[in-house]
Amino acid sequence: TLYPMVLEATTGGKISVGAPFYEITFVPLMIPALLAVPVGPLLAWKRGDLLAVAERLSAAAAVALAAIALAAWLRGADGILPALAIGLAVWLMAGAASEILLRAGLPRQPIRIVLRRLVGLPRSAWGTTLAHAGLGVSILGIACASFYGSERILAMKPGETTDLAGYHFTFEGITPRQGGTYREEVGRFTVTADGRPITVIQPAKRLYTTRQMPTSEAGIATRGFSQLYLSLGDRHPDGSVVVRIHVKPLVTLIWIGGVVMAAGAALSLADRRLRIGAPMRARRPREARA
Repeated sequence: TLYPMVLEATTGGKISVGAPFYEITFVPLMIPALLAVPVGPLLAWKRGDLLAVAERLSAAAAVALAAIALAAWLRGADGILPALAIGLAVWLMAGAASEILLRAGLPRQPIRIVLRRLVGLPRSAWGTTLAHAGLGVSILGIACASFYGSERILAMKPGETTDLAGYHFTFEGITPRQGGTYREEVGRFTVTADGRPITVIQPAKRLYTTRQMPTSEAGIATRGFSQLYLSLGDRHPDGSVVVRIHVKPLVTLIWIGGVVMAAGAALSLADRRLRIGAPMRARRPREARA
C-alpha cells in the first residue's frame, strides 16, 4: 500500500495498483511470517534453540505435509498451489495444537497427567492456541474459496437451468416490488442437487427513487461451510437477464476463524497475570490521625 506513495514522492510518477499487485507483494511477505507463527511460542527468550523447536514441531510438519500430499493427489498437477495453501493452514492449526500439548507435557507424561495439566494451564496459553488455530482456519477458508470456487456469468430466460459445481440453478422469473424508498426487481432461482431441492435464492436489483441510485442485492444461501451467491445484471430486449453465479466452498471458515481469533484474544486478556491494577493509597491508622 505504501509503494505507490513512495514512488510518487521519489520520482513524481503515479500508478494505480489492483489485485495482481497485492497478490505479487503481499503473499510472498506473509508466507514466511505464517510459517514462523507456530515457532515463536516455543522459542525461549534470548536462549531459544531453533533446532530443538523444529524437532518438537516435527509432528505438526508431518501432518501439514500429509495434507499437502492429499490435496495435490485429489486435484492433480493443477492443484499444487492450492495444496501448498492448505498445507500452510494445516501447519498453523497443527502447530497450535502441538504447542499447547507440549506445554502440558506430551509425550513425556502419561495422558492423565497431560489432561490435568491442560486444565491448569493459564488462560493466556489457551488464548495463544486459539488465536493461532483461528488464523489457520481463516487461511483454510481463503484457500478453498479462492482456488476451488466456481463462477459463471450468463444470460438466462425464465424457465432455463444452468449447472455449476454440482448444483442446478433454475431461473423462475422476475417479480417487481415496491419498498419504502426504492423499487426493486427480484429474481427467483430454485437450487437443486442430485434431483433434490436445496434452497431458493432471490437476488434483486434496486433503484432508490430519491437519488436515482441503482444497487444490486446479491442472494446468498449457506450450505454447511460453503455459500452460493447469485446477482442480477442487465436485462436484454429478448427477456433474458445477465446472471452471475458463484459457488464458494468453505468460505464461512474465514469468518469462523476470525471469531476464534477474537475468542483467543479475549481469553488472553482475561488472564489474571496480565491485569494491571492501579495502586491504592494506604489508609493511615486511626491512632496516627488522632
